[in-house]
Amino acid sequence: MGKHKIVLILALACLLCTGLWGCGAQEPPEEEAPTQQAPREEAEPFDWEPVALTTTAQGETCFVLSPQEFIQRYNSLFRAQWGEDMLPPLAQWMDYGTEEPSGAGGGHQYVSLMDESNYAEPFLSLWVTQNGKRVMETVTGVSQKNYEEGPMTLFQRKAQYSLQVFFPTLTEEDFLALYEQLFRGGQYGEAGEIPRPIRVFYQDGVACYATLQIGECDQIHVMAAGQEQLDQWRADGVEIVEGICPS
Repeated sequence: MGKHKIVLILALACLLCTGLWGCGAQEPPEEEAPTQQAPREEAEPFDWEPVALTTTAQGETCFVLSPQEFIQRYNSLFRAQWGEDMLPPLAQWMDYGTEEPSGAGGGHQYVSLMDESNYAEPFLSLWVTQNGKRVMETVTGVSQKNYEEGPMTLFQRKAQYSLQVFFPTLTEEDFLALYEQLFRGGQYGEAGEIPRPIRVFYQDGVACYATLQIGECDQIHVMAAGQEQLDQWRADGVEIVEGICPS
């Protein structure tokens, strides 16, 4: 090939490179997937009304918040940082039926996983009243012995968004500080025992606590709790710490 042809080819290649990204520059990196370590940006807090506490005719202590409103708020938080929704409509969650949640009264449990074939994935569970109209409690759980792809990051993220549904001004720094205190000094309970909170953080009707039990996932609970429940925890020797969201 002649020298003039080589020079012409190199010049055209440089022009093409400049038109796309700038000569010598690399192609822009792809966006991170939601399960990776860092969100793409720090989202502004949402200005939601505080969630009140109520009791149903069946004696269920719950939030004045429907499952649909919970999912909408949760997805708004997730979408602001990742550009997509994490939670599907409640009808697509796994239905675990009516059981007894952590607090008094009955409840209907639903479980959401990003990959339903991976039962070792950190899960998000939603307890609703028997009539399905109000949220009673959310539970985030992780099995550290089975999950091999960064379980703690996803576990913490799912728990953080659950708490931000009730406290939208809670920052990631606030949550990580709370997370350390939730599990500080915790000991694993024996299999088959009723899990006992390590300590309970409480604010405006919202109780947040962690549980550790042999044979079960490590869990973070966000629960509707009234004075009766607080008195019961105190009677059982559980420490109650006032305040969840410092901002």
